[in-house]
Amino acid sequence: MGSKKVAIIGAGVSGLTSIKACLEEGLQPVCFEQHDDLGGVWYYSDDVRPNQGAAMYRSLITNSSKEMMSFSDFPFPKDTPPYLPYHRVYTYLQDYAQHFDLKKHIRFGTQVRRIEKTEDYNETGRWEVRTVQTGNSDVEQKEIFDAIMVCNGVFARPYVPDVPGLSDFSGVTMHSQEYRTAQQFTGKKVVVVGAGNSAGDVAAEIAQVASQVYLSLRDGAWVLPRLAQAGMPRDMMLRRVLMSMPEFIVNKIIKGEANARVCHDNYGLTCPAEPLKHSVMANDEIGYRLVTGQVITKPQLSRFTQHTARFEDGSTVDGLDAVVFATGFSLAFNFSDKSILPDNTEDLNLYKLVFPTELTKPTLSVIGCLSTIGAHPPIYELQARWAVRVFLGLSKLPDKETMLKRVRSDKLELKQRFGYVKLQMMNVPYRDDIAEEIGVKPSFWKLLPRDPKLAFLSYFGPAFSVQYRLLGPHPWSGAADHAKSALANTLYPFRSPALDKEQSFLSLAKIMKFLLLFGIAMVAFNRFM
Repeated sequence: MGSKKVAIIGAGVSGLTSIKACLEEGLQPVCFEQHDDLGGVWYYSDDVRPNQGAAMYRSLITNSSKEMMSFSDFPFPKDTPPYLPYHRVYTYLQDYAQHFDLKKHIRFGTQVRRIEKTEDYNETGRWEVRTVQTGNSDVEQKEIFDAIMVCNGVFARPYVPDVPGLSDFSGVTMHSQEYRTAQQFTGKKVVVVGAGNSAGDVAAEIAQVASQVYLSLRDGAWVLPRLAQAGMPRDMMLRRVLMSMPEFIVNKIIKGEANARVCHDNYGLTCPAEPLKHSVMANDEIGYRLVTGQVITKPQLSRFTQHTARFEDGSTVDGLDAVVFATGFSLAFNFSDKSILPDNTEDLNLYKLVFPTELTKPTLSVIGCLSTIGAHPPIYELQARWAVRVFLGLSKLPDKETMLKRVRSDKLELKQRFGYVKLQMMNVPYRDDIAEEIGVKPSFWKLLPRDPKLAFLSYFGPAFSVQYRLLGPHPWSGAADHAKSALANTLYPFRSPALDKEQSFLSLAKIMKFLLLFGIAMVAFNRFM
């Protein structure tokens, strides 16, 4: 199958890494992108583009730091700051496409209208893909492909809850997808609905110009600033050693960190669910807006009238000018038969969130159809690498019943964790699960005799994506060096050469100190629990 064609739907983060994964294994990718540029959600425009899913607002800063969110063999430039405005991520994606020569495989301005099995699918696993040029739906083209990678993302269709009386409300109503700047809310009274990252960002920004902002939280929120102790990016706490701890310990750590900055009980943020069973809001500003009264928390909305919002506790906001729903997105696979890719997460049966279990041939994969606490690009990259190896027969899927058993187990766990089937996975464990399928999961014991420092960093240090290029197929020759320097690179733009030298000298000592403290903690845990 090495010379055969793969259709890729979408040229966002998951689409770009899928193109590269195909090229690595000798496949011929053809990527269909309905807009005029790559980047997906990171491609900014002042207005919502036709059929666009999630979109950027001008003030957006990444919630993941550069070393944690980069692709495994293409790090950000060393002088890049730890957290990035959206336009620097867009530039990074353009650089990635140029470095690996991906653009020539993308057909811009081309919308996929329908995918269907060919008549000989049961023998070949092939697909017919029907496309139209964006803005010209009269002329349809048909092509046959040996496999398909669906990369239109989990943020496909804005979701707005059905709040009674919303149609009667006379003020401005928008979804955060439409939000770009706070200017139109100057002097206004605004309700922002949601408990995720966008809700926090939008509420904190609008509060700087509005007369008053109310943040409506259905069941509280866990708020964590981007920076941890000593100004290190908080997402560097995503470590294999931490993920191996009992869940109640991890929850206790997260709650302690959240309340150290803002006591959630004091400011109306109290969340009954544990952090690992709820969304986490990464935000540096919302605490200041709460303590100054610029943002006031409210419980879940219960009703609108022409000028009023009513909440579940019976309180009201009168003279309301606007409501912004930062309430997430729904799935949308408009180009597929619903028996294969339904829009309802309850009915969507994807083995390890990649392969539809109903297909008799493993020639269709879904890349990027999940959310997580932490960086997404490394997950999408691993999914794509696994998918193309399955297409080629280099990795084998289990039988249908085994896959369905895993799907049912995953859905049951998600329901127990969130109360419904929410496509949110634990970042590092899920990554390592997919990496194991490919044969690229970093192994402490395999790395230890070859490079002890690298072995310790891979298990006890941040779970950098570059670690998935140390072992297995398609390793990167620069992976070991970059894995060792990634931590120092995070703060490189702000450090002097003398400090860099000192950091290098102390790094092994810090690792050994951490090992000692961790060992003592585990001994105490096993003794007294």
